[in-house]
Amino acid sequence: MNEKNIVIVGAGFGGVFAAKTLSKKLRSHKEYNIILVDKHSYFTYMTELHEVASQRVKPKHVQEDLEHLFYQDKNVKLLTTEVTNINKDKKTISTTQGDIPYEKLVLAVGGQSNDFGTPGVKEHGFELWSMEESLKIRNHIENIIGQGAAELDPDKREQMLTIAVVGSGFTGAELMGEFIEQRKVLAQTYKLDESEIKLVLLEASPSILNMLKDRKLADKAFKYMEDNGVDIRLNSRVTGVDENGVFFQDGSTLPTKSLIWTAGVKAKSFISNWGFKYGRGGRIEADDYMRATKEDGTPEKDIYVAGDTLSYVDEKTGPIPQTVEGAESAARAASANILADFGLGKAKTFSEAVKYHGFAVSIGSHYTVASLMGLNFSGFIASIAKHGINLFFYSQIRSAYSIFHYMLDEFFRTEDGRNPFKGSISRLGNVLWSTPLRLFLGIFWILVALGNAGDLNNFFWQNGLASFIEIVTGAGILLGLFTWPLGLLSILLTIVSGATHSFELTHWFIMLSSLAIMNGSGRGFGLDFYVVPLLQKIFGGLWYGKAKSTYNELEK
Repeated sequence: MNEKNIVIVGAGFGGVFAAKTLSKKLRSHKEYNIILVDKHSYFTYMTELHEVASQRVKPKHVQEDLEHLFYQDKNVKLLTTEVTNINKDKKTISTTQGDIPYEKLVLAVGGQSNDFGTPGVKEHGFELWSMEESLKIRNHIENIIGQGAAELDPDKREQMLTIAVVGSGFTGAELMGEFIEQRKVLAQTYKLDESEIKLVLLEASPSILNMLKDRKLADKAFKYMEDNGVDIRLNSRVTGVDENGVFFQDGSTLPTKSLIWTAGVKAKSFISNWGFKYGRGGRIEADDYMRATKEDGTPEKDIYVAGDTLSYVDEKTGPIPQTVEGAESAARAASANILADFGLGKAKTFSEAVKYHGFAVSIGSHYTVASLMGLNFSGFIASIAKHGINLFFYSQIRSAYSIFHYMLDEFFRTEDGRNPFKGSISRLGNVLWSTPLRLFLGIFWILVALGNAGDLNNFFWQNGLASFIEIVTGAGILLGLFTWPLGLLSILLTIVSGATHSFELTHWFIMLSSLAIMNGSGRGFGLDFYVVPLLQKIFGGLWYGKAKSTYNELEK
């Protein structure tokens, strides 16, 4: 059997979505190999990098190991390497691991920040378009604010305590929203008055969030940031950056040691010599079927484009935006047309494949503006909708593991109240407080089983299998071992008791207490602190395999 390689370059939104789609459709066709190539061994959730940069979440929250994502997709092979060239005549790609032949090629290498040649940005500023860049910002902000708090010279102190973001698009607005919340934490940590940490949003145009058609949403975002102490400077065109601050077109300056540039995106520069027709931002132009175009404008037969590498204008929806849904739609069209080339489906234009549901721009964890399915809204409901969009993406690539951990990291493991519920459901804040209740409930079930609970003995059981179940339930809850399932069992035992006798106030107390300890209280002075992570490691390894820093599965 002749094996044919479908090579996908880039494990971003477009590349991962294409790999998942093709893997599912070609599962029964063993002659096709899907090779996913990236210089990293993990997928980065790019639209959440601002949360890492502002210390809202840990870096691993936006990283998903490719082994985890594709361990169940046996027709997908992973290769950690860099692509250096494409030979279209021989139909091979050149990498640091050698040449790889392809039957079909999908280019989804992503983008990078575009500083438009502004002097000093790369040397003295920060950009936010990769995990490495977000970590630099994360470390820098913590360090510079600490230094500023110890600086006695008022001018130097103000310079160090000023954070400036250039660009008020989705990335800039979301990053500034995170800084609003991080400012409170930093002020408490370094014993500063919160107003000392100055947040400045710089925008060259007369308005913010200019990609929003509904200007009322942009106005709400503007007001929220302004009400929270952000100095929004419109019509402020940055002409240069040095070690002391920012220079503007009108000759004014802004002293700062923290300049984050989010004002533009372009394609990765290394694709510029691959012999395609390039559009705005150095992106590869594509035809209606997402096929890359040659320098003369004719389509390449076996090369497709998706994600931030792509330049395409749809007659109905306009230019493909640099968003998750834009990348998904292009990947969906490219995948359908690759399958059609193999005689396994119908060819689709981008217009036939595109699915735009809307957008949500989070200005921190507590406030969001959104336009979804034709409806515009803001505030708490919009924040929940933003999380729903992220979870929907993970459901599309069939990663229950990612959905579970996303929920934990965004809702139940958050610190400093940085979730839509302002921390009220974070188990980091309340798990220990429920530990005494857990101990009481465990002792209660043991006493009931032994007949030492006074009048309450009449409502439960003291012999046979039921008594044994009560002892197991009580002992497990008391030790904090498997607290969640035993809490559920405690509720079921109480329901059966109430149905057998009659529901009394005691039954309701036991049921609500059982529900309360299911918040993870077994990890507060309990065995679940050790057992649950161990089980996650064992069963996670069996299902998802072992994560590695690099991959080369072509040798298998």
